[in-house]
Amino acid sequence: MDAPTVTLRVPPLADHFTLLRTVVSGIAARRDYTLEQVDDLRMAVEEAAVLLLRHGDGAPLELRALITDEVLRIRLSTNVTSPDTVVDRSSFSWMILQALTDDVSTSLDGTRASLELVKHRLRNDHDSEAQG
Repeated sequence: MDAPTVTLRVPPLADHFTLLRTVVSGIAARRDYTLEQVDDLRMAVEEAAVLLLRHGDGAPLELRALITDEVLRIRLSTNVTSPDTVVDRSSFSWMILQALTDDVSTSLDGTRASLELVKHRLRNDHDSEAQG
């Protein structure tokens, strides 16, 4: 069975970042991520959305969250005005994304730019008890 995926498409306006953050934090909280991890994901999603919105062509911003037992993989994407690099890997924004996630990557397919954020769930006491 494929891992569950949540997809959300919002207009390319900063007003909708709250919705993106809420969806991601809801998913992470339901998957027993720590409060710190949930906050990290919320901030990372907003930072990624800001980066994409700066280069967007007015197309909707799409969030896809792939949910597995131990990993939450979030891909944000939109159409961009130029196939030039969307993310400067020497920028402060990139450093923030690296600090808030376990892995971050960017890709460009034609004029479709994507940022992928990966966060591994930390094991908690509940997991240890369940495994005996």
